[in-house]
Amino acid sequence: MNSLLRSTGVVALSTLTSRILGLMRDMLMAAMFSATGATDAYYIAFRIPNLVRRLVGEGVLTISFIPVYTENVVTHGGAAAFNLAGRTLTAFMAGLAVVVALSLAFAPQVVHVLAMGFDDTAQVGMTVAMFRIMIPYLTMAGFLAFSMGLLNSHKFFFAPAFAPVLLNVGIISGILVFSRFFEEPLYGVCAGVLAGGLLQVILQVPYLARAGFRVRFSAPVINSDVKRIFRQGLRGIIGMGSQQINILVATLMASFLAPGSISYIYFSDRLHELVLGLTAVSIGSVVFPEMSELSARKDYGRLGEIYSVAVRSALFMAIPATAALMIGGFPIVSVLLMHDRFTAYEAAMTYRALFYASSGIIGIAFCRITIPLYYALHDSLTPLFAAVASFAVNAVCGYFLMRTPLEHAGLTFSVAIAATVQMGILATLLKRKDVPLRAGEIVVSVLKQGAAAGAMGALVWFIAGFVDWAQDPFSRRALFLALMVSAGGAAYLLLCLVLQAPEARSLLDRMFRSK
Repeated sequence: MNSLLRSTGVVALSTLTSRILGLMRDMLMAAMFSATGATDAYYIAFRIPNLVRRLVGEGVLTISFIPVYTENVVTHGGAAAFNLAGRTLTAFMAGLAVVVALSLAFAPQVVHVLAMGFDDTAQVGMTVAMFRIMIPYLTMAGFLAFSMGLLNSHKFFFAPAFAPVLLNVGIISGILVFSRFFEEPLYGVCAGVLAGGLLQVILQVPYLARAGFRVRFSAPVINSDVKRIFRQGLRGIIGMGSQQINILVATLMASFLAPGSISYIYFSDRLHELVLGLTAVSIGSVVFPEMSELSARKDYGRLGEIYSVAVRSALFMAIPATAALMIGGFPIVSVLLMHDRFTAYEAAMTYRALFYASSGIIGIAFCRITIPLYYALHDSLTPLFAAVASFAVNAVCGYFLMRTPLEHAGLTFSVAIAATVQMGILATLLKRKDVPLRAGEIVVSVLKQGAAAGAMGALVWFIAGFVDWAQDPFSRRALFLALMVSAGGAAYLLLCLVLQAPEARSLLDRMFRSK
């Protein structure tokens, strides 16, 4: 368990660094370009490369690759497993190269689907140009997906987890440097995406060598194991990537709303992904290889224990984050984004999207831990069924809610509702498995965490009332936001300790244990 905690710490620290740089990136984007039709065009053009990046970050290929690869290591040895890995990489990269070529050729048609609501010819043309610049990033993201699967199987977590840091470095360079060399500055931001992708690829190669794998490409050979990986991977795109696909659908619908709506949804998604990246994604990345190995050895008792700890740990952060973002979301947006061209009105519109999106954080966190358990048990159909149900709920709710006064916020609310439905389906059907789930421990922890989060939320609301977050000077807003975060976090941790929530004690032990 100690090794799992250390690995989770490595991934969480890398993710925290990435998220901080991501916030800097978004602050720069908001300050320099605001939320306009041009930025809407950029976020639409970036949606497909970014979707692939998000799916990589959540391990869509990883979730299909690791169980098959681990099984080969256990039954046939390392040489056979590396041979499988080489075949998988060759086939995967060849497929992505075809997708990129087709995307370049049919970019106008793709953009028409992604931005059906755009009726400005210049905006559409700009979207097509930026899409063509960024689409080659798919091959880089694909290589990263493969590297994550192989390196995580060998308990190397740093390089895949740190890769998003380099992407953010590239995009920030695009905003600050490359944009100066283009008549349309946003084209420089697109060039920064490619620069960041190249840095991500370069980082993986030496770690792959340390794991014993040499990157070689040859004629694609598709055997039964490679077919299993890609068959489960296609299901994984739907199952594990359901949240990102639902966000994509919300973005498509938002193209029919007022200019800036897409940008509001994007900024909201970025803030709420900050929480999920530090908790559920980090924990899930680390425990999945362990769960796959335990499943292969049929050690279901230990598997249930690890799953219970992972869920409780993820919810320990997700539950207070839900309260904090719903109650203190406008102060957060005000301090982080309301600069220069990003006005108080745009901050308020972003907060509306964030408020309703945050109601789905708990469901998303639960799904990101539970779906890997299903895959570890070689069940990819149940997550597929739950994801399809969430797609239907998201589409129907989004269609009606975007026509209410909620507008773009109705779309983020529909994504949250869909995640909650998906959580309910996965939790209900999980009872049929042979794994002892320790549901009682999870329920008790959730009740304690919920009580502590409620009290924390009241304190955050009280402190926020001392500031006019739309008009007060930045220094005052930043000072009180820091006070809200520190006081709220301390109150939540203290109350969890008083209520004897084991996750709080575990956190303190890791922070202050002697070396």
